[in-house]
Amino acid sequence: MPPSRQKSCLACVQSKRKCDKGLPKCQRCLAKKTDCEYNSQYPDRLRQTTRRNVDENVAIAEPFAEVPSSDWQLQRSPGLPSAAILSPRTNDAFLNFGNNPFNMASIPQDYFLGSALIDDIVARQNSTDIGQMISDTTPQARVEFVAKRLAVVPKTFSESGQTMFIHRLLFQARSPPALQDALSVCALYSLKNAENQLLVFRNLEHRRQQLIANTDPLLASKMNLLEALQALILYQIIRLFDGDIRLRAQAEADEPVLIMWAAQLRLRTHQVQPSPSAPAEARFLPGSTFTDWQHWLIEESSRRTVITAFMLKGVYEFLKLGYDTVPDMRMTFTAQAALWNSLSEISWRKAYNERERLEVG
Repeated sequence: MPPSRQKSCLACVQSKRKCDKGLPKCQRCLAKKTDCEYNSQYPDRLRQTTRRNVDENVAIAEPFAEVPSSDWQLQRSPGLPSAAILSPRTNDAFLNFGNNPFNMASIPQDYFLGSALIDDIVARQNSTDIGQMISDTTPQARVEFVAKRLAVVPKTFSESGQTMFIHRLLFQARSPPALQDALSVCALYSLKNAENQLLVFRNLEHRRQQLIANTDPLLASKMNLLEALQALILYQIIRLFDGDIRLRAQAEADEPVLIMWAAQLRLRTHQVQPSPSAPAEARFLPGSTFTDWQHWLIEESSRRTVITAFMLKGVYEFLKLGYDTVPDMRMTFTAQAALWNSLSEISWRKAYNERERLEVG
C-alpha cells in the first residue's frame, strides 16, 4: 500500500524521527512493535474500528488491484436468491416512483446509476443472516431508485452548488474550505474518463484525507461540522457508486467516521420556528443581522444532512446485505419545496405562513 498523505504518526513525532506514513502502521512502529496512531482527535474505539475496517476491505480490494474498474464483476455466491428476483427494475413504473428524496428535481435517465453496478452490489447479499428482513421486489425497487437519485448528487452539486441537503445560500455566503474542496472533487469527477481516472481518484483521496484529518467532531463548531459532513457524504456517494471496488472498500472503511459525525451533528440540531432571537452561529452573512430564514436554513440543512448520511448508509447496506438497520433518529425534515428553494427572506416567510410545511420523518 502506498504511503498515505496524512501527518506523521504520534510515535514518530514524539521521537522526532521521520515517518513513512504507512498504513495501518509505519515501518518504524512495525519494527518496534508499538502502537501507531496518526490522529489523536478521535476516541480510541473509532480509530480501532476504522483500522479494522481498512484491514478487512483492503483484503477484499487487493485481488482486483490490477483489474480495470470497467471490467471487474463479482460472482454471486451459491444459495443466493435468483437473479430475476434481485435484478433492478428498469421499466417506467420503476422510474416514476413517487417518493423522491427531499423533493429533488427530476434527473435525466442518462445520469442514473448503472443497473449493472446495483446488480453487482446486490449479488453480494448474504442469505444466511437470520432474523433480518429479506428484501422483496417492492422495497428492492424503491431502494434502487433512491440509490440512483443519490448517485447523481455530486454532479448536481458541481453544476448548481445546491443539493437536497446543501443550500446554495449557506455555501456561497461562507465559502467553507470543506465544501470548496468537495466542489472541485465533484466537478473533476464529472469529467472523469479512462485517461484521467487515476488523477481524479488521487484528488478525491487527497481531499478526503485532508477533511478527516482536519475535522474533530467534538471540537468543531456546528457550521464547520455541518460542512465537513456534507463534504464527506459527497465523497462517500462517489466512492460507493462509482463501480471501482477499491473506492468502495475505502468508503466502507470510512463509514464509522460518517456515522460518528452525523450523530454529533444530530445532537446539535433542533426544530425551528420563526422567533425574535436565535443563536449567534446563525449570523454568518457579512454586514447582516440575524434573520429567522438564516436560522431555519442552518437547522434544516443540518436535519437534511443527518438524514442523508443515515439514508446513504441504509441504502448501501440494503443493496449489499438485503436488509438495513434502521436507527431511531426521531428527526424530521421539511419537504415543502417552496421553503427550501426560497431565494429571499420575504419569499421564505410568505411560504412559511401561507403553505403547509410538510414535516416528514
